[in-house]
Amino acid sequence: MRFDNQTAIVTGAASGMGRATARLMAERGAAVVINDVNEKGLATVADEIRDAGGQVLAIPGSIGDRAFVAEATAQAVHDFGRVDMLFNVAGYAAYGPAESYDVWDEMVGVNMSGTYYFCREVARQSMIPNRKGAIVNVSSLSGLVAHPNDIGYIAAKHGVVGITKSLAVEWARHNIRVNCICPGFTMTGIFEAVTKEEPDRFALRARKTPLGRGADPREQATVMAFLASDEASYVTGVIMPVDGGNMALSSGWFPPEVHPANG
Repeated sequence: MRFDNQTAIVTGAASGMGRATARLMAERGAAVVINDVNEKGLATVADEIRDAGGQVLAIPGSIGDRAFVAEATAQAVHDFGRVDMLFNVAGYAAYGPAESYDVWDEMVGVNMSGTYYFCREVARQSMIPNRKGAIVNVSSLSGLVAHPNDIGYIAAKHGVVGITKSLAVEWARHNIRVNCICPGFTMTGIFEAVTKEEPDRFALRARKTPLGRGADPREQATVMAFLASDEASYVTGVIMPVDGGNMALSSGWFPPEVHPANG
């Protein structure tokens, strides 16, 4: 899969899956427009891409700000002529019981609304006029199932799934494909930090994953690259778990080696 003479926007690019996706797309020939609220981290990733010989434009800012998203997209179109691919990776989580959850607006604003804002702007400003485009949104297993004390993230990520299906159906007439991945346990910086704080909890989670480990961020990035590529030219509206087999395993069962009866 090569992406020469194409332009990709990658949000959440300062770390984790966003960073891995930005670097992978640049390695494969795309000009990459990267975005994150973490300006220092974003600058580091931009330097990494330039040092490897890639083309990159860094635009820091929040995807929850509609005006910023419109301006960032306009800058990408101005500098590179068009946007061929959008990878909506940015997001964050905040935990707490539903009855006292107090970050709803921020959680939905970034994880769900920001995803829609960027989809809308790249479609308006480039993909619809050019009658071509590929969008990959990042939801989560939390966009397919639920767990306690995470209502804002779960609701927003379910919303990303709905946005993906709706836009895939509506924009197919413009030759715009819209797909979504739902990552499972992935060793981003956040997960690595929490793993150090609660090693037993995350060791158990890895053992309950059929493949027996967390994903490397690049493993998520390669799936996103496939969905954006011409190799997936008849794929749209797909919601794809990339989770080491977690969704295939009933929550009422354990792999034999971690079954309670076996200690």
